[in-house]
Amino acid sequence: MLKFASVFALGLLLCQSALGDGMETTRQRYYYYGYGLPAERHVIEIVSPPYSANFVINGARFTGMSPACFSWVAGERIKLIAGDWNARCVGAVFYNFARRNRCEMLCGRGGWGW
Repeated sequence: MLKFASVFALGLLLCQSALGDGMETTRQRYYYYGYGLPAERHVIEIVSPPYSANFVINGARFTGMSPACFSWVAGERIKLIAGDWNARCVGAVFYNFARRNRCEMLCGRGGWGW
């Protein structure tokens, strides 16, 4: 029993140094005139023409390549899995929270002309 207690006390002494560096791990919050802003949410801004795979997301144009993209509509919340929000990439993958599916897209103009 004494051996177990001494090992436990030694373990506690070693763990204190890891927590004693004073470093706090809090989430970064953004403020606007003293008010905390909510977490950033990305949505599909424009689908033109409707029920096509031509999207404007975060002000950049994307063209869907998979069949899952054709049912996506404007205003649905999305998450970037691969690629770049500003369409500085060849391909991107987005996850749609409402439909619970993924869509592979081409970044940039993707061959559509507006």
